[in-house]
Amino acid sequence: MAGMSIFGALAGAGLVMGLLLIVIGVVVSALVLSLAYRLVVGHMPSFARALGTVLASWLASLVVSLVLHGGAGHLLSFVAQFLVGALVINLLLPGQDGSQVGYGKACLVQLVYMVIFFVLAFVLALVFGGMMLGMLHH
Repeated sequence: MAGMSIFGALAGAGLVMGLLLIVIGVVVSALVLSLAYRLVVGHMPSFARALGTVLASWLASLVVSLVLHGGAGHLLSFVAQFLVGALVINLLLPGQDGSQVGYGKACLVQLVYMVIFFVLAFVLALVFGGMMLGMLHH
């Protein structure tokens, strides 16, 4: 491989891993959103619709965080992202009859979604922390 350095290969591998982690994150987020929606609304949305909602919500949250970045506190940004996420859920995930579920229910779906994610993050942190401690003691 003429002209290719080890640093270029590592950068390419890092880029591929980063892209893979984003794809896994979107898929897991769509599954968690579907579960949260099922728990609150009572029926499961299609996976494609949940996937689109997650992508739209992430983009909307990115815009909100960029707008509120200058001078606004982290709490305000977090609340704004929560409210925008609920708005996207209300707009893109219809009820069983095809109508909107309402902003209140969408907020509850967003809350359950976030709680499930925090629990998953906590469990993964414990698992990986335990693995790291196990490797250090060997």
